Amino acid sequence: MKKLIRFITIVLCVVLTAGLFTGCGDKAEKHKKIDGLLEDYDYYVIRNKESGLVLAADDFGMAESAKVKMREYDEKEQDLSMIWRVVAVDSSSYRLQNMATEDRYMSVKRDSDKNGALMCLEPLSDGDGQIFELEADEKSKDEKSFRVFSRLTDFAVEPQDGNSDKEIDVIQNYLPYGKDVDYQVWEFERVGDGDIDLPQMLSVSGDTQNWSCPEIYNYDGTYYGFIMAGGITIKTSKDLREWTKTGTVFPSAQPYDWMKDETTGVPGGTIWAPGIYKIGDTYCVYYCQSTSGSQHSFIGLATNTTLDPNNKDYKWVDKGCVIHSYVGDDYNAIDPNVIIDDDNQPWLVYGSYWSGIKMRKIDPDTLLLDQNDETVYDLAAAQTRNGPEAGYMIKHGDYYYLFVACGSFSTGYWNGVGRSKSVTGPFLDADGVDMMKQGATAVNAYRDGFTKCGHSSVMTDTDGTQYHVTEYFKTYDDGSSSTSLLSISRIIWTEDGWPVTATTPGVLSKLSEKK
Repeated sequence: MKKLIRFITIVLCVVLTAGLFTGCGDKAEKHKKIDGLLEDYDYYVIRNKESGLVLAADDFGMAESAKVKMREYDEKEQDLSMIWRVVAVDSSSYRLQNMATEDRYMSVKRDSDKNGALMCLEPLSDGDGQIFELEADEKSKDEKSFRVFSRLTDFAVEPQDGNSDKEIDVIQNYLPYGKDVDYQVWEFERVGDGDIDLPQMLSVSGDTQNWSCPEIYNYDGTYYGFIMAGGITIKTSKDLREWTKTGTVFPSAQPYDWMKDETTGVPGGTIWAPGIYKIGDTYCVYYCQSTSGSQHSFIGLATNTTLDPNNKDYKWVDKGCVIHSYVGDDYNAIDPNVIIDDDNQPWLVYGSYWSGIKMRKIDPDTLLLDQNDETVYDLAAAQTRNGPEAGYMIKHGDYYYLFVACGSFSTGYWNGVGRSKSVTGPFLDADGVDMMKQGATAVNAYRDGFTKCGHSSVMTDTDGTQYHVTEYFKTYDDGSSSTSLLSISRIIWTEDGWPVTATTPGVLSKLSEKK
């Protein structure tokens, strides 16, 4: 089919491949539009005419060679795994870029020439396995209804076996006799202008498992991830995408006797929620130890003068306990986070459940709590066993933003946020509800292949780009679950000053006015 078109456009295909696709929001500079059947470089939902289900990236597109599945699109949720950028090769041929994860395009798996070969997501290539030719469906009144053919094979894209159920794989197959089956017809529904910058996930690889409670710090061009595991696992990356385990802060979870003591420590405790911060010239890892469901907890501190393990001065120094909580207290000394305010004053954010998220001043000299000011500030109130927990505060523009984990591991984590012009609050969500009254605007939400996204942090890179870093879990077909996996989403800020990530509900609508 269309052999002549294939020959004529091959040079155009190569030129386009060499110079475009470096991200969202740069249509005018990076891509010269081609007039054709669709609005080149804009966002579409691709809906099956027979079932009404849409093409979607399995596992939110983050797994290698993630399958293309059939799922139901929710206009309010606007799941980016179901939104595709159409990138013209010629007037009737397109690449289909999935918008959940950076640099992922619908592809014929392994460039197979067999009927029944799966559609999957792969990084951009210059082969025909990522180019799809559209042919108008003569029966459809809708001008945007097409059969979609792989340029590699001339096979049509369809749900496997013509099945209309959810979660069915998408394949390439022969045209049936007469070419009139609706399950091979796709309705392209335009949902947004390609100039709208979308906060895709980064495509991470390498050591991406066991990333509970992650925080990342850019030190001299190397990214250091500090993770809740053993004696605080450290993983590093040169590009924020390929990760390798490189060491630990402590040789074990309880290397010092004081940690095992009933009064000063937590016997049998494990390390949770490490956070990495620079206060003055010192690199500080605040962490906590506890046991599940207990208030018998403490926050500790380890310091270093460098993060480079090859530096002769590299050494983690134990500074002991920062704050302790016991059974019967109205707070829990876990989930430490440090925010340095506009006056260069460091603060410790901590707590979860019980009476919620608290904050106290840190003495910048000792790096422990300020003994001259023991004021405790309440930032976000508890909701029984539904959070909030894992408070994480940043400053952006005129506001301080408090991120929290809501829900629970068993009922389903999600991340919410509120903001205040004062570091001590009150923190209000986008609807004006105080976080002391359970206010929280969703930063992310459950997605297929992206669940239990609990403890999160925000990494501001040296160029000012901000990333929402969290763990997530994948559920397999047999019902089992993966270990905690790393997810990094770029943050984009709406015109009215709220953070949006790749899994924020209604992400496209929230950013529609930001160009």
